[in-house]
Amino acid sequence: MSTWWVGGYGPDMEGSGTGIGLLSSKDDGSLQYDGVFAEAPSPAYLLRRGDVLYAAAEGLGTVESFGLDGTPLASVSTGGTWPCHLAFAGDLLIAANYRDGSVGVIADGTLARVIPSAGGHAHASLLLDDATAVTLDLGLDQLHLHTLPGVERYASVDLPAGTGPRDIAELPDGRLLVLGELSGRLLSFTWSDGMLVAGASADLPGFVVGDHASGIALHGEFTYVGLRGSNRIAVLTGLEPVGWVSCKGDWPRYLVASEGVLHVANQLSNEIVSFRLGPDGMPALIGSPTAVASPTHLIRRD
Repeated sequence: MSTWWVGGYGPDMEGSGTGIGLLSSKDDGSLQYDGVFAEAPSPAYLLRRGDVLYAAAEGLGTVESFGLDGTPLASVSTGGTWPCHLAFAGDLLIAANYRDGSVGVIADGTLARVIPSAGGHAHASLLLDDATAVTLDLGLDQLHLHTLPGVERYASVDLPAGTGPRDIAELPDGRLLVLGELSGRLLSFTWSDGMLVAGASADLPGFVVGDHASGIALHGEFTYVGLRGSNRIAVLTGLEPVGWVSCKGDWPRYLVASEGVLHVANQLSNEIVSFRLGPDGMPALIGSPTAVASPTHLIRRD
């Protein structure tokens, strides 16, 4: 039986959560809520490395760390406001601070560096190779490249105005997908000879004006994207549109695919909804939703 951690918004971010929750998979693939794993203020994004679970406490502007038994370990500033994403680049922990656009770099449990941004909204990062990391700036419509281990920004890639780059994922063939939250498009890039080379792009099926695309989930050849507003899940094969289904809730903030099941965190309807993924890639609803307060992120525990 698989177990999961779920993070979400608490009162300091206008949510109703109390910390990191613990869930387990049921026989049909859906989830059941097993209680609070660790109390924390708005643990909006979770990341595990080894025996430590890290949580971006978005309202506090810190990274909170916990042992695998839920014991609090440390609290470190991200150097900015509203940290919404965490990623490791070697031994460095990179925090994307959405509200002020800065990127915080944590080394050995200490804030080592802050890369400021004027008018930006940092939202994600990804290790491209052993010497390079990319960060996404939703506010400036840019991808920023950084050398490692010093995390020195050396170049930026401009995206079409109004893209709003929010999430990034790597396809099995090595292509990188960048999600435009505001444009409703997926953009592809290849990382070659120290350069991000733009490739094809695609409109998200089911996206309507006013939607905010939320995140990418990959499962085999299929790509899934949450559409907040119309409350849909867009389905593609790589960059080829397949169709869309209802998320069966409100505001699909995050989604993850595992063992043939797509789990969708519907933030505003306070639930996680699970879908069985068929050979055609289309999600089919499994049973009733799982009640979870203001969920924003979900990761496997085992």
